[in-house]
Amino acid sequence: NTCLNFWDERFYFFHSTNTLKIEKGCIPTMPAIHSVEKNSRLIITKWEGDAVDTELINAISNYQKDMQINPEYVGYNEIVDFSEVKSIKLTPEGIMHVGKIASRTDADKGKTKLALVVTSSLAFGLARMYIAYRNFDKKSNKEMRIFKKTNDALEWVSDDT
Repeated sequence: NTCLNFWDERFYFFHSTNTLKIEKGCIPTMPAIHSVEKNSRLIITKWEGDAVDTELINAISNYQKDMQINPEYVGYNEIVDFSEVKSIKLTPEGIMHVGKIASRTDADKGKTKLALVVTSSLAFGLARMYIAYRNFDKKSNKEMRIFKKTNDALEWVSDDT
């Protein structure tokens, strides 16, 4: 398990309604591998490791800075594959925050598709929650669906009808 080791009194981990100060320790990282298929106008992101609020929020923030603001990728559909995630330690507040971050780059883009691939009932419920939170934002213009199989997600995002 890969970890970020740190000692920073300013670091806080948000969990449910409590704010826990972490003084020393290790936060599991949640690596994301992005691949861009220009011919298909598709970005595929595969997540691995432990799904933890702070890691997911940081990873989504970085993704927005690195990928979504790139004008070359405007109008690309996305598949976000969580099938290799080992454990899920996400909170409703963390999911809501991720939804807000993600919808920031939706403005002024055409409608695109986002397929979420999950394998567990818990992940499916959290994905539904994410879609609900993301749809609360008036700027959100993603058509979103949840899939259990990557092939089904790929077929859906590739369908232009």
